[in-house]
Amino acid sequence: MPDSANGLWHAALIWISAIGAYFAGDSGRVLIASGLGGMTRWLASERIRVRDGLVAIITGAVAGRYLWPLALSMLGLEETPNNVAMAAFITGTLGISLVKIIAAVAESRAAKIGGGNG
Repeated sequence: MPDSANGLWHAALIWISAIGAYFAGDSGRVLIASGLGGMTRWLASERIRVRDGLVAIITGAVAGRYLWPLALSMLGLEETPNNVAMAAFITGTLGISLVKIIAAVAESRAAKIGGGNG
């Protein structure tokens, strides 16, 4: 009888190790820092709902992942691992605010086009 449970255990261990290695690296640090920036912005909001929290964390992670070089250059800092993580946190926090501003502008323009009936 083949030992398939042992093979499954080894595959799971390899996947867990790969995920741990990713989050321990520079890309993982950026993703975690920017996601925590989105979570911080969500916790500072008036209404705290779980659905909004998940959206804030994902939006913060995406914004931080792609916009941290912009924040780093605007702050005038050199590219060290800690500075990159800080820039990712800042862009994660500001990313969700930017999305809220864009959504508010789109809603107001839609209300203007639709005659203000909602």
